[in-house]
Amino acid sequence: MIRRRLGILSACAALLAAAAGCGAGAPTAGSSSGASAAPPADATSSATPSAGSAAVTEWLARGGCRTVEASIPAPPTVQSASDANGPTVLTVTGQLRTDAVQPLLLDMATLDAMPQVECSVDDRQAEGRQVVFRGVLLSTLLSSIGARPSAALHTAALNDYAVDLPLSDIADLPVLLATRMDGQPMSVAHYGPLRVVYPTTGYDLDPTIYGPRWIWQLSTIDVA
Repeated sequence: MIRRRLGILSACAALLAAAAGCGAGAPTAGSSSGASAAPPADATSSATPSAGSAAVTEWLARGGCRTVEASIPAPPTVQSASDANGPTVLTVTGQLRTDAVQPLLLDMATLDAMPQVECSVDDRQAEGRQVVFRGVLLSTLLSSIGARPSAALHTAALNDYAVDLPLSDIADLPVLLATRMDGQPMSVAHYGPLRVVYPTTGYDLDPTIYGPRWIWQLSTIDVA
């Protein structure tokens, strides 16, 4: 299997504050299934604010999030398949740009180079306390890899747990692909190395609907 380390879109790399705005053009599907505060997904403009606008900070803050500096410099271009990579932490398949090599195998350094966001959430499911997660917004990830979703993200964990994430979630909410918790990498034994994290403040999210979407030990995403 060919490993391909991806660069960041120039629009995202220009400003760290654009982390939320990278997903502004992402397609949406249906309503936000309980996110009563969010506008309809088929509105003329996405709920995700425009990159560089003051609304970015407000939109993130509403969910307890803020932009932070990337852990490592963003690579200037898409790297060739022959470039050395670290261990694969995420495999992506499905509706990607036509020139994409599939599956796309992403290492932690690639994710760390993307615009970073921190979110303070009430992780009652796993930690039972307030936790600060850090990582990349799923909307930014999709834009960075040239994903072309039309319905949902089919996600699966190392333990074979699987759940679909509607595109309306990705467009309307600051949904985080977390790589660190309280500043530290997460081991497999501690629900890592990747977790999907939803905001627990600012949005009226029904835990019976959104709780199962907090997938731990995320390993694969199939873009549908």
